[in-house]
Amino acid sequence: MKSRYRYGKPTLDRLQTLEDPGRPLAFDADPGLIAELSQRCDIKSLVGDLKAKNRQQREAALRAFGEDLMEATIELADGKYPDRAGEVLERVARQTGISFPHRFQRYVELSIIGSRPLDRWNVAKSTTRELVVQVFSCALQKEAQEAGLDGQTLPCQALCLASFGRATKKTGDTVETDLVKRLPGDEACEFSFVCLRQGSA
Repeated sequence: MKSRYRYGKPTLDRLQTLEDPGRPLAFDADPGLIAELSQRCDIKSLVGDLKAKNRQQREAALRAFGEDLMEATIELADGKYPDRAGEVLERVARQTGISFPHRFQRYVELSIIGSRPLDRWNVAKSTTRELVVQVFSCALQKEAQEAGLDGQTLPCQALCLASFGRATKKTGDTVETDLVKRLPGDEACEFSFVCLRQGSA
């Protein structure tokens, strides 16, 4: 008589089960998050406001916009539009004590996707020691050029750096951030994040 099980009978208490059977699990970012973030953090109106300001005022405005952008990203991603990927990342961080780069990277990606959905960007390196993000086409640079602002002198990196800084406060990671390359002179803006200390979930 043949056994129905090739390697023996399954142990019922070791079988994996769904946490909430029947509940849909969305791993992708919710389209509502992207639409609402794009509306709340409008790059075009930001650039329009920068025209009448001097360099220091522009830098302050960009920094404030970056912090507001990440604040809105965190609020929407963790509140109104949670996704399964975020839930899993938080659980893994609690269980393993490894927060960087996963939690930080999630907020960075969502902020870029939400505020500049047509930008071309790439995660070039993602380890527990370092994260490298490259932005090849930037809506802020494009809008600035169309508005007649000089991309070389516009301190636009202040927006990204402030945004990323706010994300590290949320995750609790101690990160050394460096702008390695910069548009429009280089082919991309390249941000390097080196983790000095892991945050706690």
